[in-house]
Amino acid sequence: MILILSAPHDPHVEFVVRKLEKRRAEFLCFDPAEFPASSRIAVSFEATVRPTYQLRYEGQDFDLRDVSAIWHRRPGFPTPDGSITAVAVREWICQESQSLLEGVWSTLQCLHMPGPHHVRYAAENKLKQLDLAARLGFSIPRTIVTNRPEDLLESFSEFAGAAIIKVLSDPVVPRGEGGDESWSAFTRPIHRRDIGYLASIRYAPLVIQEYVPKSLEVRATVVGSQVFAAAIHSQQSQRARHDWRHYDFDKTPHEAHALPEGVSSLCIQLVQSLSLNFGAIDLVLTPDGRYVFLEINPSGQWLWIEELTDLPIGDAIADLLAAGRP
Repeated sequence: MILILSAPHDPHVEFVVRKLEKRRAEFLCFDPAEFPASSRIAVSFEATVRPTYQLRYEGQDFDLRDVSAIWHRRPGFPTPDGSITAVAVREWICQESQSLLEGVWSTLQCLHMPGPHHVRYAAENKLKQLDLAARLGFSIPRTIVTNRPEDLLESFSEFAGAAIIKVLSDPVVPRGEGGDESWSAFTRPIHRRDIGYLASIRYAPLVIQEYVPKSLEVRATVVGSQVFAAAIHSQQSQRARHDWRHYDFDKTPHEAHALPEGVSSLCIQLVQSLSLNFGAIDLVLTPDGRYVFLEINPSGQWLWIEELTDLPIGDAIADLLAAGRP
């Protein structure tokens, strides 16, 4: 049985589920946000005996020892029963429930896509990514990660004014005391006017990179040992040229892209070195023909790539999940 952990109505899950149904593969979609409020889990341990895992969900009982693959798509977080109103108690219940769930998923002997929680967490670290990519042989931008104001000024000068700034993890920055407002800190160039605010960098570390000239950008989606590369012509759009996540599809053509064998091999090596079975890698193709690594997202989006390029990413995911691990 394939266990799919994701919030309901995820288009990526719905897309792959249709393919699993055609393969007559047995699967269960379960959102951890249903636990412990509306589902039950029991785990039993005995010496020299494989643990038992029982999940009761929507009136049915499932033996999780039958799970051959887990897809950690975008699972929700545990939700306490509505009758529990004390904030501190609810937080404690969430913490305990998350600990149980992570323990269950990590001890099941099966294929994990993209990988178990601790593997995904480690793989998301941008410093780890850059270090590993460079050691494997990727070209990477000259990079400084710092909260020292003097570094911003020095790097701006060192990079001859051609530098970009971005965040280490979540580009959505809260604004206001309640945390209900936010703004997006996408990748953007550093301008001279930013130097006047350089003292504020001491409050939180930022990533400063040498600007890499772009002919186009490449999204390389790795599934197992397959690489599906798409060219994103972001330089044709003023809005998307510094960060294609600003999405300007009318002016940003997408097409399948043939990566050189050496670069494709490096993409697979990077994903495997991070102990993952999936990864969405962002590359830049420079005007002089170099492929430069930017980052990898262990849980990156890919459906829009398939819809625009017909690359069979969903089929590859369905095949990997259906095959599982002996």
